[in-house]
Amino acid sequence: MRPARPPRLPDWTERLAALLAERARAPFVWGRTDCAMLAADVVVALTGQDPAAEWRGTYDTEAGADALLRECGGLAALAAQVAAAAGIAECPPAFAQRGDVALVSWLDVRALGVIMPDGVMVLGADGMHCMPARTIQRAWAV
Repeated sequence: MRPARPPRLPDWTERLAALLAERARAPFVWGRTDCAMLAADVVVALTGQDPAAEWRGTYDTEAGADALLRECGGLAALAAQVAAAAGIAECPPAFAQRGDVALVSWLDVRALGVIMPDGVMVLGADGMHCMPARTIQRAWAV
């Protein structure tokens, strides 16, 4: 059974494409264009709701991001807490669709990204990367 998703805006596909195009050109900046902000901005683009409103602007360094992650119990816990507070349900990775948010893991790196037809787009310190679907550990139905 497919998970329930929050209502998406009528122009979500265009908004998602514009966000990804903008992020592909933007430099990595902690608290603005990191992987957590990408995931939150995907939710904004698709639904108009900002799940990260309470912690936007609260960090601007790697140390600040690490402190936030420690406080929340790690990246997966932070993503789950923010998603639950926004009414976004976790879904099995096999049921994730374009526009859903995913936690991926490869080598020793974990990141949040957005599911696209060819894989999961994630933002790293050196730009956007498309990770294969097999790297998805968890997914949320946006």
